[in-house]
Amino acid sequence: MALSLNLKTYLPATLSITNTKNIKTLAGEFTLVVFPLKKVSQVKKALKTHLSPYQLKRLSSDNNQPQFLHGPKGYVGLLPLPEERQEIIDHEGLLDTSNYSFARDHAGALYLQAEEMGCTIAHLHGFEIEYDELLGSLLGFEIAAYDFKKQAKPLTLSASYQGELPKEALKEAHKNARAVGRATNIGRMLVDTPPGDKRPDDYAQAVNAYFKTKSGMTVSIWNDKRLLKEGMGCMMGVGQGSTQLPRLVHLRYRPSKARDIQPVAFVGKGITFDTGGLNLKGGANMRLMKKDMGGSAALVGLASWLVDSKSDFPCDIYLALAENSVDSHSFRPSDVLTARNGKTVEIDNTDAEGRLVMADALCVASEAKGKDKPQFLIDVATLTGAIKVGLGDDIGGLFSNNDDLAFILQSCSQISGDPLWRMPLMESQLSKLKSDVADIANSSSGFGGAIRAAMFLREFTGDIPWAHLDIYGWNPARQKGYRGAGGSGQAVQCLAQFISSL
Repeated sequence: MALSLNLKTYLPATLSITNTKNIKTLAGEFTLVVFPLKKVSQVKKALKTHLSPYQLKRLSSDNNQPQFLHGPKGYVGLLPLPEERQEIIDHEGLLDTSNYSFARDHAGALYLQAEEMGCTIAHLHGFEIEYDELLGSLLGFEIAAYDFKKQAKPLTLSASYQGELPKEALKEAHKNARAVGRATNIGRMLVDTPPGDKRPDDYAQAVNAYFKTKSGMTVSIWNDKRLLKEGMGCMMGVGQGSTQLPRLVHLRYRPSKARDIQPVAFVGKGITFDTGGLNLKGGANMRLMKKDMGGSAALVGLASWLVDSKSDFPCDIYLALAENSVDSHSFRPSDVLTARNGKTVEIDNTDAEGRLVMADALCVASEAKGKDKPQFLIDVATLTGAIKVGLGDDIGGLFSNNDDLAFILQSCSQISGDPLWRMPLMESQLSKLKSDVADIANSSSGFGGAIRAAMFLREFTGDIPWAHLDIYGWNPARQKGYRGAGGSGQAVQCLAQFISSL
């Protein structure tokens, strides 16, 4: 099956958001009311004819939990938003749940409940909420409606609003929800796609087909012959065991009204399937290795957002695509590969392959000159299991050689509800990658694997402020606004917020 990125957007292209005090509920339909907790008494009055007396009693200023109720006139979702969200542990606020992400996650979860009850029409009523809370609510519907199996028919949506936001802000929230939602869902869809349908050249051609006609975007693909000519020895070494050899895809975004500033360069790991190579993974560990291209998927999503949002920020996106297969041509432990920057790399473990393809791509990104020299270099990769052990499956590890860049990224991750936590770069871990026959080894045994991987990547970033996002990219079960296990779109929303903040 040919891979296509023409993913459906579930929010309608035009959404008439009327400024009204009337809350509409009808039999068999679903109405979600999003409101500040301090306005609970007004909401109770507005819902007096839509809920039974005992249900209205459940609405109080002490109850900030979302509720799904079957009222006399239809299904009603109540989503109260506290003014200030209190966390048990402060962490300087960098892991606090924003009202934006709270609205997004719970609106999505309530949407899925309505879908299960057979509703086909949904209505969103924003009751004196802020822009970001309306945006989060709309985005929650978009994320919840996504279904890779395409069995679910999305609910028909209308919206109303009561408050002080101008009409243009309401339209902008809808536009942004579509752009961020499509971007996130493209990242999810690529991860969910079976590995046989997204091998390196298939993946590259699908990206080219989607973006080649998009305003401001140009696409170039380096095939295996070009990779050899360009000295991409690490990429070629990893992918030489596959019948589809590696590809490097460069998405260059320069809109007609681009700001006159240096671009940001992004590099994404795109291991389309990872057997582990000759250091073969066990069956259980190999089961979900279709997601090992999650970093590249997040950046394809980001590219979609750049185009759809008409961002004026110049960006370069590099996708390092390869399949780590087992074959008579596969690279071996003890082989020595030569990276693009001339560093020689001894292979300690063929299952530490992602950092190898990233090394060559980081070299290409960091070599850009003049107006194309990046002001920041950011890589995104499903790089290590060690980071998941330390941070879980929904917090990405952030490594950086620049405090300002790290702080901006972590702040953006909190705002967007796409959390990152900064981890240390330790020179002592780099010394553990010492090789007797090459400049560096690609891995070693022992604790600190995520740090060692980051230190390895740093060797290929030049003198540019750099950040490495070690992500998981996978949602293990139904939760929040996700209807089930699958790609999570991790890092897409954080990076969109990052570009918006610059």
